[in-house]
Amino acid sequence: MSLDGRCLCGLVQYRVDGTPQVILNCHCDFCRRMSGAPLSTYVVVLDKELAVTQGAEELRSHSATSNATRHFCATCSTPLFNRNVLYPGLAMLYLGSLDDGAALAPALDIHRESRLPWIDSVSELVHYEREYVRTP
Repeated sequence: MSLDGRCLCGLVQYRVDGTPQVILNCHCDFCRRMSGAPLSTYVVVLDKELAVTQGAEELRSHSATSNATRHFCATCSTPLFNRNVLYPGLAMLYLGSLDDGAALAPALDIHRESRLPWIDSVSELVHYEREYVRTP
């Protein structure tokens, strides 16, 4: 299996030649702050199977903690993947950076004690197939 991903502006692209180890949702406060989203969905892959295929010079890293390093595009700031010394040999891809993320689904949730209380009711929201623009 191969997975391709890229940042929003397309300058940084990557490929994984291998099967994901696990796909998970993380609800911890740390991941929320790193992603700016209510939860982060990660595709965990073997680091040796991950290759930046374009724009390596645009890839930046930030040591978010003494253990976790976030990798992102210098131009558009899209988070692409994380590495954590607590999980040697693994890389955590942001599902949203994959070209075909819809083909993958999380198998588990972690840090549910930090889950935002409204997450479970998202499917009950009024919804539109396309964006909703309110006109005066």
